[in-house]
Amino acid sequence: VMVRAEKLEPNALVAALEAGDFYSSTGVTLKEVKRSPEMLSLTIAAEPGVEYTTQFIGTRKGYDKAHKPYALASGAKLRVTHQYSDDIGTVFATVKGNRAEYRLKGDEIYVRAKVTASKRVRNPRGYPEFQSAWVQPVRPRAR
Repeated sequence: VMVRAEKLEPNALVAALEAGDFYSSTGVTLKEVKRSPEMLSLTIAAEPGVEYTTQFIGTRKGYDKAHKPYALASGAKLRVTHQYSDDIGTVFATVKGNRAEYRLKGDEIYVRAKVTASKRVRNPRGYPEFQSAWVQPVRPRAR
C-alpha cells in the first residue's frame, strides 16, 4: 500500500488512509493521482522500456443485481463467495501510456483505475504476473 501523507508519522498515515489517499501496488509507482466527483486521473512514474495500460473500471446505476453462490464440485454452496452479473466491474475505458484520465458521466456508482505494466513482478505466484496498481474508487457528484 502506497500512502500519500504529509509526514512519516502514525497520525499522518492514518489520516491519509482514512481520507482514501492511498493506492495498492505490486510494483507500479504513481507520480500523481487526482480524484474528484467529476474525474479520475493519474500519472505513472514510468520506467524506461516499460509500457503501461490503465483500465477505468466501475459499475453503472441500474446494474443487474442478480447473484448466486459459487458451488463446489460436491454441490455444496459457498456462503460468502458469490458470482455477480457482468454489469459489476465493467471496463469503461482503456488508456495506454504514462497518463490516463476518465471523466465521469454521472451514471456511475463508482469508478476506479487499474494500471498494468509490461514488467513482471519480482516474485510471481507460479504464473506470469505483471506489475499493477489500483487506486481508490471515486463516486460521481449527486445530481
